[in-house]
This record gives sequence, C-alpha cells and structure tokens, in this order.
Amino acid sequence: MATTPASAFEALMDGVTSWNVPKDPIPSELLLIGEAAFPVMVNDKGQVLIAASFYGRGRLVVVSHEGYLLDAGLVPFLLNAVGWLCPSPGAPTGVHPSLGSLVSILQGCGVQAQIQSELGAPLGVYCISAYHDKMTAELIQFVKCGGGLLIGGQAWYWASQHGRDNVLSSFPGNQVTSVAGVYFTDIYGDRGRFKVSKKVPKIPLHVRERAQAGEGNREGNRGPKASSALTAVSLM
Repeated sequence: MATTPASAFEALMDGVTSWNVPKDPIPSELLLIGEAAFPVMVNDKGQVLIAASFYGRGRLVVVSHEGYLLDAGLVPFLLNAVGWLCPSPGAPTGVHPSLGSLVSILQGCGVQAQIQSELGAPLGVYCISAYHDKMTAELIQFVKCGGGLLIGGQAWYWASQHGRDNVLSSFPGNQVTSVAGVYFTDIYGDRGRFKVSKKVPKIPLHVRERAQAGEGNREGNRGPKASSALTAVSLM
C-alpha cells in the first residue's frame, strides 16, 4: 500500500500521460496545510487543483470542481484514485446521487460502483460533491476508520453567496477535507496549462507558510484571518 506522499503520487499517476480536463468547469484553487496533504495536479500558475491526503487510517482525493469527476477524459486518473483510496481490493464504491454519471464511468471500467445516498452498507470508497453539509460527521468518521473519500467541488460561487471570509471555515466541503489539511478556496483556478509531473509537484513555499498561519487561527476566528492570509499570497 502506498503510504507516503511520494508512493501515493506514483500510484495516483500510474499511466496518466496528460491532464484531459474539461474546458467549461471553472475550478477553485486548493489550499494545503500540514504534512499529510500533497498536490497532485498543479497548473502553470502554481495553483493546486487536485490534491490528496491521509487522515486516520483512511485517505482522501480532493478535486477542485465536481465536473472533473464526471468527464471521461480523466478516466485513467479516476480509476487510479479509486484504486488508491480503496482499503481492500474489490470493496464496493458508493457514489452520491449528485455525481450519478460517475457510476457509469466506473462501472464501464470494471469498478463495482453503485448509487448510494448515505454511508450505509460497507464501502471501500465513497464519492460525493463538496456541497452537502448533512453528512460531515459520517464522512469524517468513514475516512478516519479506513475508508477512502473522493470529493469534488468549487467554492467561489458559495463565497459569492455567503461571503469569502467564511469559505475556509464554513464551506460544506471544507468541514470534511480540513481535517486532512485540504481546503477549497474562493480563488478561481487558472485553466490554461497543466503539466504531468513525475514526482509530487512543488508549490511555492510561501503558500505553505501563509497556510500555516491560517491553520493557527482554525480554532478561533479562522474564517476572516485564514482567508486574508490566503488572499495575500502572490504565486511565483
């Protein structure tokens, strides 16, 4: 089992030779904090658009727009992601109804996938969009106990409705992924160029430094302070 960022990245990128991302979805930049989270796809602006992490006995793959999970162009990566996330070979994959078409993509590649609106039956992997706030505790516990979570969404629209200062602390997806050091932000991700890396991509060090400052505010008024720390970053 791939248990380090380096070995995990290798497993996630096995056979992936290009990032055939759909052109229409506008992703959100992802913010990474701590040692467990690592970037998987980074654009030429240094923005993280796909990340992975470990939490408890489980794993997460976080994608910066749910549309990336519904596009056949990313099938090689999606299959790798489900395989890496799954704690035991052959364990079923549950897919929330919000990502219904992902079931057909996975089933067409031989994955035992099924629509499942709740974490009921034993599952190896669960796939869901980042907009649901009714399953937070269950999803965290699922990963902590060894499950794999594939989650995708963008937070820029949510921020336009609820305020950008609340994104890191209150966006539904962040309520789950933050435990593993990954945050959806309100910053648009550039869709220009994507390079397939052979090793874990490097991201500007001062992004992580600012992120750590934001993490220190998580237990208190983390929303405005963490958000201002993020928006102050100028990527190399």
